[in-house]
Amino acid sequence: MRARMTGIEFLENYRQMFARPDIARPIAAAFVARLRDGGTPLAMVLLVQHGTGSFAVAGSATGAFGLAAALSRPLHGRLLDRLGQRVLLATAAANSAAMLAFVAAVRLGAPPPVVVAVAVLIGLLLPAQAAALRALLPDLAGERLRPAAYAVEANAQELTAISGPLIVGVLVALLPPGGALAVLAVVGFAGTVWYVTAPAARAWRGTGFVGPRRSALRAPAMWTLMLAVASISVILGVVQVALPAFAGDRDATHLAGLLLAAFAVGSLLGGSAYGAGQWRSSAVHQLRVLLLVVAAGVAVLAVADGMALMTGLALVAGLGMAPAFAVTFLACDAIATAGRAAESFTWLGAANTAGFGLGGTLAGFTIEWAGPGAAFVVAATVVLTVAALLWARPDALRAGT
Repeated sequence: MRARMTGIEFLENYRQMFARPDIARPIAAAFVARLRDGGTPLAMVLLVQHGTGSFAVAGSATGAFGLAAALSRPLHGRLLDRLGQRVLLATAAANSAAMLAFVAAVRLGAPPPVVVAVAVLIGLLLPAQAAALRALLPDLAGERLRPAAYAVEANAQELTAISGPLIVGVLVALLPPGGALAVLAVVGFAGTVWYVTAPAARAWRGTGFVGPRRSALRAPAMWTLMLAVASISVILGVVQVALPAFAGDRDATHLAGLLLAAFAVGSLLGGSAYGAGQWRSSAVHQLRVLLLVVAAGVAVLAVADGMALMTGLALVAGLGMAPAFAVTFLACDAIATAGRAAESFTWLGAANTAGFGLGGTLAGFTIEWAGPGAAFVVAATVVLTVAALLWARPDALRAGT
């Protein structure tokens, strides 16, 4: 998996991409819109806990929101493929209205079942902004800039997960209860308007709707790709639990955020480096190699015995994450069923959510049984198993298989 790069050429792809408003505007607008996605869970927890005094109700509401969002992704993808990207406006408006209704319900003392029901509504109406952008990028970026565009999208995924909660933390300190969620509702809708009014988004019509029976999952390769995405996301779920547990075992819980930030910074650096290159090998081969890289990275975390070493290893372990996700986007673009590009990307999002949840669950049980180090080994084993499948079956990710 070699790249043809020189020192000056290293950032040339990024320069060319961001010099084109037709590419830069959708990416920037989608990032603004998705700040809502990154901050909503924390804002909901803080609001419900303040309003009810119950973390149980807060957790139920947030969990219901996440489950509803995951289950509704493929439907949103089908709507995008059939109606075009303008459908985001309607779903974003309805989602923002539901978020404001949630604030009102909590502030007015609505019963917990009502609060949870409105949280479900927010999740069901959450716009498929990421899938819309990923379906748009191939036409915009072309063959040469496509890896860079998907690498930027993978980094944006990390940035929204980091910046969303940080923004909520600031808003909670400055605004009355519910103010943070209300601001996210406004920002999410404004970002969607900015995105949908971009010429490229207005013009996108997919590749032709092909009827309800031709599901995005009709290609076996999509199932394999979803398995690969889920395995990578298992690592995300594990580190979100195991790194704070590692810090807690050393009476340094206050530094847990530093470990998670180091992992995220590593992912951003890796994604930036990947997107700057021109890669000779196929997306399938790149994915097989990157699965080995991310498995090795998370496995090495098990040998850390102090906070300083763990911080450095966490940064190294994150290097392969964004490139791995970027390659799954490239593979999805290649194998997606005709007319089902947006829906295909939403299925990857569902696999991401499932893998993240599985990783968190595995980490919790493993840490109780054998400590954080064992959780890292379990995550590596999951990824290595999927990597072995792809190395044994090199045709498993070919379109039409």
